Amino acid sequence: MSVEHTLLAVLSFWPSTGYNIKSEFEHKAAGLYWGMSYGSIYPKLKKLEDEGFIYTVEQEDEGRKKKLYELTSKGWEEFENWLKVPPSYPVIKDELLMKMSTWHEDMDYDILISHLTKRKEETEDILRFVKEWPQNGYSYISKLGTLSIRFAEMRLETELKWIAESIEALKKDDLPNGQDPHGNTEKLLERRRKAIGEKKEK
Repeated sequence: MSVEHTLLAVLSFWPSTGYNIKSEFEHKAAGLYWGMSYGSIYPKLKKLEDEGFIYTVEQEDEGRKKKLYELTSKGWEEFENWLKVPPSYPVIKDELLMKMSTWHEDMDYDILISHLTKRKEETEDILRFVKEWPQNGYSYISKLGTLSIRFAEMRLETELKWIAESIEALKKDDLPNGQDPHGNTEKLLERRRKAIGEKKEK
């Protein structure tokens, strides 16, 4: 999903200011749908305007003029063509999973448990937001949008279950069997201990 198509998707809801668009990428559940830095929004909006996909209109709000971005017919066509293309499978970028996958026996499990506990608190916070989202009285959510929110809710609930199971396994030191056909765990620890030992000797 390109940044440009994400912006067209947001503007399909209603004409928006840059600030309104920014808020769509900053609410608690935004990371479940898309990730974008605020700094990339305005250059992309300028590009979309230059290419004829959007245009700007001025609106007066309490005596102040605001610049709103709106889709052109070309923009609507591009947005709807994008909707029809099968989506790419999502790329998961999760630092917790990377750290857990590369944790080793010389590292204290209590630290990893603290990482999981922090993630649990964050996930619970986002789940509360997601559950309240369709009933908050001000967000626009289409009927089909509620289906994607249900997926987000189920994903977060599954994550909480996984966190609980992982913490329990770490506390009891009852981890499932891994796969190490080449004895890599032993080699990894030996390399690590040798490097640490050499550093201490210097």
